[in-house]
Amino acid sequence: MSSPEKIGSVLNSILSDRGYLSRVREYGVFPRWKEIVGERIAAVSSCKEVENGILYVTVASSVWRQEMTFLKRDIMKKIRESADCSTIKDIIFL
Repeated sequence: MSSPEKIGSVLNSILSDRGYLSRVREYGVFPRWKEIVGERIAAVSSCKEVENGILYVTVASSVWRQEMTFLKRDIMKKIRESADCSTIKDIIFL
């Protein structure tokens, strides 16, 4: 008799088999946004949508949009690490 599998691995397997796992991970960035960018930046930005590997982020002002453009590489790295998402290839700040 084999040991029971953890529900998380069963769910990941089902989502992967049906082609939904990458979308779940992409949208998993949304609730982790504050953790990814920090409280200060999260206060002036929010995730809007993910489409074709591009994360669209709404930003409070053009000054913040410019600042976040400089931070894009670090944000992408944190997305890969903390949200376990490698399918987001770019971020567009709106």
